[in-house]
Amino acid sequence: MNKLRYLITAVAIGLMAGGCTKFQTTPTPEVDILFALEITGNEVLFINKTEGAQSFRWDFGDGNESTSESPVHQYPGKGKYVATLYATLPNGNTYEGSTVINIAKTSPVRIDDNTLSDWEAVTQHVIDPGSAGGIVNEVKLDYDGNYLYLYVDLDSQPQAGDIFDFYLDSDNNPGTGLLTGTFSGGGYDILLEGPLLAGSMDVFYHEGPQSGFTFAQQSIPDYYTLGTVVTAGGRTQFELRIERGKLKGLTGGGLRLGMTVTKSDWSAQLGRAPGEGQPAYLLPMDE
Repeated sequence: MNKLRYLITAVAIGLMAGGCTKFQTTPTPEVDILFALEITGNEVLFINKTEGAQSFRWDFGDGNESTSESPVHQYPGKGKYVATLYATLPNGNTYEGSTVINIAKTSPVRIDDNTLSDWEAVTQHVIDPGSAGGIVNEVKLDYDGNYLYLYVDLDSQPQAGDIFDFYLDSDNNPGTGLLTGTFSGGGYDILLEGPLLAGSMDVFYHEGPQSGFTFAQQSIPDYYTLGTVVTAGGRTQFELRIERGKLKGLTGGGLRLGMTVTKSDWSAQLGRAPGEGQPAYLLPMDE
């Protein structure tokens, strides 16, 4: 958590009459606009320390406002925002203080919050495979400087033991990694494979000619975290976090991804995203 504190003072100028016809200007401080910020990802807590005001109005600089004394505001994403506090005194005078807030690329996704509701804010990178996706209804992707986040919605249950395969073109370079008709558009350097919802998923790095399905298993502990899993009526939704620094190439400026789901006995492919005949999904990660 980054805590940034700002002291902004507004000074009122009053006019006072002299003995004859000459006026003198005298600074008359009426209020100090004082507040602190606590920034966590895209969320900012505005801690109002201004005294003597009757009412407040916050302009967050992104088109939203609040009249709460110390509001919490969720910014839409990376950018520079000018936040302004307006304080109105009992005498009707209003004073203001502003500051610039820099929001770095973050993700609204939290793996340890026991809910998938935070994925509602992820709207940019969404894979809808349609009828060509089989049992896979939707996949969402997001990232920050440390992690890659995935949300999967499919018509299955954890006890089925379905095998997940995630093909990752981690360097976004078709000149390296496996070339396959399963997902065109990429050269797949990493394969993540296993019955994920049953508790395991292994890492494999591609070796040898690009035409060969030759992957060497790696020993990389704790590279992923399975977050909230919700199952109801034969449908399962879950979230997954992958640590970018632990897998080869994932700290670069983008990747291509394809996912397949296969029966636990390998007898049939049940679903995929993107859908059949669609290329791998490109996720830029250069913010």
